[in-house]
Amino acid sequence: MKTKAAVLYAIGQPLVIEELELEAPREKEILVKWVASGICHSDYSVRDGTLGLTLPAVLGHEGAGIVEAVGPGVTQLAVGDHVIVSLTPQCGNCVFCKEGKPYLCAQMSRGLTKGLQTDGSKRLKNSRGEEIGQLLALGTFSERTVVPAGAAVKVQHNLPLETACLIGCGVTTGVGAALNTVKINPGDSVAVIGCGGVGLSIIQGARIAGATTIIAIDPVAEKRLLAIEVGATHALDPSGENVVKQVRKMTGGGVHFAFEALGRKETIEQAWAMPRLTGTAVIVGVPKKDTMLELPVLGFFGEKHFKGSAYGSSVPSRDIPKYAEMFMSGELKLDALITQRIALEQVNEALDQMGRGEGARSVIGYR
Repeated sequence: MKTKAAVLYAIGQPLVIEELELEAPREKEILVKWVASGICHSDYSVRDGTLGLTLPAVLGHEGAGIVEAVGPGVTQLAVGDHVIVSLTPQCGNCVFCKEGKPYLCAQMSRGLTKGLQTDGSKRLKNSRGEEIGQLLALGTFSERTVVPAGAAVKVQHNLPLETACLIGCGVTTGVGAALNTVKINPGDSVAVIGCGGVGLSIIQGARIAGATTIIAIDPVAEKRLLAIEVGATHALDPSGENVVKQVRKMTGGGVHFAFEALGRKETIEQAWAMPRLTGTAVIVGVPKKDTMLELPVLGFFGEKHFKGSAYGSSVPSRDIPKYAEMFMSGELKLDALITQRIALEQVNEALDQMGRGEGARSVIGYR
């Protein structure tokens, strides 16, 4: 089978749009025809080398589509099912899956760093016979791909996949950080540093949890306006007055929770400085692997907490359908997160825009 895809061959280079040969699904795999794929900052981080991935590979991991074929041993899905894919294959057998933490599934590392399927092989080849990997074993920057069946979550047929694709990564990462990683109580105060797709989803999760003061922090005016639209009560430009002092003054000594959604040393350290003595800083953004922090240790003696959040501490089989229902009911505002809808051929331009901090989410449409 042939499929048109966007392939990254070298760090820092544009993705190449080309036709690839796609194998049929093997045991516990499915073939998905993608309806839409969001472009996530992690895709940009692979292209610029922040996240290491064996190349060449098809990028993309925030997808929704329709099952076209199932391999042997697949019982939970059938041809024609509508699915949203998660970052984790949810193998069910590793120590983390057995502990109820599939967001840390041990099988995920093969797809994240090597672009391999869970059996250690690849399903795509280019016209020269070169094997092509898939980011997180998904590779949603393609018309079709074979993915692990455990990574696909069935959703209702009336769900608008062209928008709900965002649930696959950014929404689950952000909303989950607010609803799963920590416990926000009604009336709590929250600061969110970085208002891209993940940060805007954190804001929505905080709103849903009942936070009454939600401070959005981003240097881009357009994103600050979006933050207010989806639930922030205040929006600050960090390029002006000292943003930590502003947050602490607005909240009488600091917020209950500060979320960092950029993965930068300076903003992570700001997130640590924003909560009150017994507050919590939550790191959601993915930093470069050699990033080191400098934090005042005295804060720990006030029982301030410092937490990481991996994929919103989510159980995809539970959370993806829940977030889909929230979207259908209007509780989650997903259309507001989409800055533009594009064709696959425009993926490099969209990635460049992301690198400049423009917009929230671009979505590739395949139909």
